Amino acid sequence: MTGADLIAIFAALIFAAAILPGTLGVLLMTSKIAAKDWGARLIYEKAMWLAGAAAALMALSWGLALSAGNISLLLLAASALFGGVAVFGFFMHTKFLFKPVTKPLYMSVDEAIEKFGPDEEVVGVIDDNGVAWAYVARLARRPHIVEQRQGDSPFMMTHCILAHSSMAFALENQFAEPNITITSALANNLVFYEKNTKCSIVQAHNGSPDGAATLRMVPTIAVSLRTWKSAFGDTKVWYRNKEWRDEFYLKLLARADVIDPNSPVMVYPLKHGLDERLAMKSMVTGVEINEQSRTYTLDHSRDNRLIHDQIAGVDILVASGFDLDLIQVFDRKAGGKALTFTADGDNHFIDTQTGSKWNLLGECIDGEMKGQKLALIPHYNKMFWYVWADYHPNTEIYNPEKQAAAAA
Repeated sequence: MTGADLIAIFAALIFAAAILPGTLGVLLMTSKIAAKDWGARLIYEKAMWLAGAAAALMALSWGLALSAGNISLLLLAASALFGGVAVFGFFMHTKFLFKPVTKPLYMSVDEAIEKFGPDEEVVGVIDDNGVAWAYVARLARRPHIVEQRQGDSPFMMTHCILAHSSMAFALENQFAEPNITITSALANNLVFYEKNTKCSIVQAHNGSPDGAATLRMVPTIAVSLRTWKSAFGDTKVWYRNKEWRDEFYLKLLARADVIDPNSPVMVYPLKHGLDERLAMKSMVTGVEINEQSRTYTLDHSRDNRLIHDQIAGVDILVASGFDLDLIQVFDRKAGGKALTFTADGDNHFIDTQTGSKWNLLGECIDGEMKGQKLALIPHYNKMFWYVWADYHPNTEIYNPEKQAAAAA
């Protein structure tokens, strides 16, 4: 064995150690490390320098071998390993697969319906100024994060396909100019690393796992394009042109039955075990206020389109319409008092205190309170139960009789 052989073997092993921990598949074993601050820095920052050093060593080994006129089988085998890792990393490393979108493209809602069809699911975000933005959920599966900087209420929309969870976070304070790398999935939920704050952020925690860094949630929903247009009118819809990596990535997920709500397959182990109170991938509305959480199923909203409840002393309304496609959560207080409502048609309701008429955007459109709005309460909309419950292990499931009495 020559010196060139030893250097080549060392280079290949170092290159594999640098690249593989950040690739899909291997992340099944390294996800808990990648989700930590130091782990993200090691795998996604320092490892890149290590990979560069390994490439330099491999080049050195070939230089030595060529100068000596001795190209051995060991050198070729080490080079083949190096090349195989490079190809695998090109296809599977999260740095290449998941690049947050920082310069989004938008089209009109009519253009989106023509291009994608009225049944296409979108993630809807209502910013601090009440402006509504839509994001084609299917196209958000791969970048996971889209930054929206137009106007004076910037936010980033985040989407996790494993949990069917979407949430927007305000770009403000220490997160005003984020530098983000998608790093991992922890217990089947999106994790990303923010380089400026040196923090790993878990979507379902709305911040870092230790609570050292928190992001402010911006109201987010999941609906069809048809419902979005009916409820919000002519708004902007984010899209992007499909790439070959989209087909590659989605075929991987489809093969694993990850995105099938009827499949029991989960990718990553849970933190607290499977909560069997509800079907594993049933879609729920998850609300958390002051560390108290409650879960509302689609059946709850189907049975009662206007759920009056109280969580941590806050009077809320879980309102649904458009054939259960749109579910909104509001603070019921307006004009200094907690209102109660009765349905008025499919997508409107009347408050019993003044007889004023409201729509599913929380706007009073007729009556004594015309012009007033109910405040939206950020929540997780149509999220898979097994992930919501794992991140909120003590969550209550809405009990109509118990909670109705408390909210009265």
